[in-house]
Amino acid sequence: MSFRSFIKPKIKNLLKNRTIIKILSFFIYLYAQFVGYSTRWKINGTAGIQQITNGKAIFVGWHARATMMPFFWRKLTQKKLYALVSPHQDGQIIANFLKWYKIDVVSGSTNENAKQSALEIMRLLQENNNVFISPDGPRGPRMRMKKSPVYFAAKTGLPIICVCYSSSHALVIEKAWDKTVILLPFGKGFFTLSDPIYIPKDLTDEQIEEYRLLLENTANKLCFDCDKKSARPPILPASAEEKRKKRT
Repeated sequence: MSFRSFIKPKIKNLLKNRTIIKILSFFIYLYAQFVGYSTRWKINGTAGIQQITNGKAIFVGWHARATMMPFFWRKLTQKKLYALVSPHQDGQIIANFLKWYKIDVVSGSTNENAKQSALEIMRLLQENNNVFISPDGPRGPRMRMKKSPVYFAAKTGLPIICVCYSSSHALVIEKAWDKTVILLPFGKGFFTLSDPIYIPKDLTDEQIEEYRLLLENTANKLCFDCDKKSARPPILPASAEEKRKKRT
């Protein structure tokens, strides 16, 4: 038995402990705060920022770059935010991490508890709450938009705003399905919001796909631009082969 095969189940069992989860979440919060305040940020997207400060919207950002989103939310506004979080083990760590930013959690994903979480999100949006969704989570394919944000926006009339960030000081976990981006302190960072995107009601299946693709391209372009400004190679969406493997 290799050391890796021996230690991996030990770590998984350890991470099921609620106390360990809370401690780990707190240290992630402290690290995110340290990175956030030690990085020289340039924030772009006037219309998106105005939507945060004055109105309600559906915010979407890729799974690999979600860790710093709570920091920016609290930096720009004190308004209430709800986030869709997977009920799995890693989701519990994220949920506890978000509590430190006073962000409430809707538990669910496209794979588990999907109907109940979708109904809860619809209720929150109809009550004019802000909601954040990682539309390629919890398992991918990477940087490929699901249809759910289109449905939510069409039903509620609220706009969708895509968000992304990057920094000159960052690590990318290449083996992770989402190629997780971990920012390092003291870099030059860029955080960008798209203009609000409104989705008409009563869409045909073809129109739903057109808007899904529009959102996907918008979110990816934001990330490409942030990476370029940070002098970093862009992270590309999952290839057709990677998408096929996700389905099998």
